Amino acid sequence: MASTASFMLAVLLAVAVAAAPARAVRCPPSDKQALMRVKQSLGNPATLSTWSLASADCCEWDHVRCDEAGRVNNVFIDGANDVRGQIPSAVAGLTALMSLSLFRLPGLSGPIPACLTALSNLQFLTISHTNVSGVIPDSLARIRSLDSVDLSHNSLTGPIPNSFSDLPNLRSLDLRSNKLTGCIPAGLVQGQFRSLILSYNQLTGPIPRDDAQDEINTVDLSHNRLTGDASFLFAAGRPIGKVDLSWNDLDFDLSKLVFPPELTYLDLSHNRIRGTVPRSLAALSTLQTLDLSYNRLCGPLPRLHGVIRHGCKPYEHNQCAGGAPLGGCHQS
Repeated sequence: MASTASFMLAVLLAVAVAAAPARAVRCPPSDKQALMRVKQSLGNPATLSTWSLASADCCEWDHVRCDEAGRVNNVFIDGANDVRGQIPSAVAGLTALMSLSLFRLPGLSGPIPACLTALSNLQFLTISHTNVSGVIPDSLARIRSLDSVDLSHNSLTGPIPNSFSDLPNLRSLDLRSNKLTGCIPAGLVQGQFRSLILSYNQLTGPIPRDDAQDEINTVDLSHNRLTGDASFLFAAGRPIGKVDLSWNDLDFDLSKLVFPPELTYLDLSHNRIRGTVPRSLAALSTLQTLDLSYNRLCGPLPRLHGVIRHGCKPYEHNQCAGGAPLGGCHQS
């Protein structure tokens, strides 16, 4: 009787094991091999010393994270002076990658490789504070899953690809501190963005108009060569929090603008903006930073607490043409 019970128990255990789904293999050979090729292409830096074939599970390596299935979905290499070379094409072998961050790597150079388009699951791409150069490949727009792109503080040249406007999920784009030229693509200043930062480049032409009621929160287009009217950015209903358009050649009338109530940062300095300081400025109780200096604004300055509480500096050096000088500000 006891032997029969033992036999039945053994059978049941065997059936249970056979019926159980196969457990996912952590760090499959394809991921490990791709990472080892990446390391080799970057000069086998000490920063990546844990990347070794002697370690069976690459999910335990530094600068790597894996998903629940054991696939490498995050590679982040930052602050390493011993990394040398170009962005490795081998990174395209990490087909489950959702986030790639190459940050503060002064030894990283060369172009952004077109092979990144093989990363069809990529959502977050950061290549920042490097010596990467060349044009931004138009092919990046084939990665339809992209949510955030940070290519700031590099040596990128040429235009911003028009195709970036067509990325359906892109919410944050940071291209500051490069050498980009040409116009801002039509549709780029649009509703899907939460943050658009294109400052410290050599962009020219007008800011493309978009009157959509959207969710954009931060617009920084400062230190370029932009021209024309930017007043549409302050349309009623936009929950915009930060606007920096300083150091351009923008020309529009400020007099009747009604600023979004959520505005916390406004810098329009060093342009050709005219008119008067609008009374609506006084209603911005959350505004922390204001600079309207070095424009062509005229007086009088509204004697309202919400205007004068910022002091005199935000209104200095305005060369009024055809009206009363912008005066009436007294530092308390």
